[in-house]
Amino acid sequence: MKKILLLFIAMLTAISIWFMITKNPASSSSTSIQAKLADVKDYKYYLDKGNDTIGEDMTKLDLVIVEPIEMQQKYIDNAQKNGTLVYGYINAMEADQWNTVLYRQLEEDDFYRDKQGEKMYFAQWDSYLMDMTSSHYQDILLTEIEKQIVQKGLDGVFLDTVGNINSYLPEDEQKWQNEAMLSFIQQIKQRHPTLSVAQNWGFQTLIDYTAPYVDFIMWEDFSYHEVGNDEWSLEMMKKLVHLREEFGTQVMAIGFTDELESRALAKKYNFKFFYSPAGSYYNTWQ
Repeated sequence: MKKILLLFIAMLTAISIWFMITKNPASSSSTSIQAKLADVKDYKYYLDKGNDTIGEDMTKLDLVIVEPIEMQQKYIDNAQKNGTLVYGYINAMEADQWNTVLYRQLEEDDFYRDKQGEKMYFAQWDSYLMDMTSSHYQDILLTEIEKQIVQKGLDGVFLDTVGNINSYLPEDEQKWQNEAMLSFIQQIKQRHPTLSVAQNWGFQTLIDYTAPYVDFIMWEDFSYHEVGNDEWSLEMMKKLVHLREEFGTQVMAIGFTDELESRALAKKYNFKFFYSPAGSYYNTWQ
């Protein structure tokens, strides 16, 4: 009788696990995306329009990050048909004035202001630092993700400028912005459980807040002369390896100089690597 009872319990457990797997596509999809990201060998980061040559090249990559407003849908679709993961760029902590459709929706309370009440403007990019604690701003971004990422069938959203929180904000304000960023990413996953999420920089944000929800983080200027002998960088590499072991979060490294040495360092930590001699300008297909 006891054996029968144990067998019955085991059967119920197996049925329960099967039901959770088959009825929870978010879980299986997330696992599938993470498995594909772990196998990535060649990837590119490109934020301009495509052409037939670029479209053909995209089909040969494991992953490509594109600006979905610029990249034509036919090239996205064709790349995905050939197994390429396609992530769409969304500027999270900055508002670009060139994106007029989004920019016109902003209200004054959506902009970050320093203790003197001044906005923070980035002349290099013609953009303003935003306040992620603004629910109105989060709603604008969520709508943008729906329009530019979900409706276009991309595999994931790539959140740029997450690192602005730690790079530009006073320490006593970072906690609130980090918590807001976490809440924002959680909303993305709640609305779109199968959508993969990635972020650019924001290592401390990742470690303390967002790692459970982020499938890869980008490390720009992973150039040997910048990081190869830098104590902070070497320690961060080890921390990112631990996060990968715990959450499956991959690292997409981009080197600007010292291609061979930078690539070798990335390989040592099993980071994915892309060489960009033009630096952080990704408007040329390289």
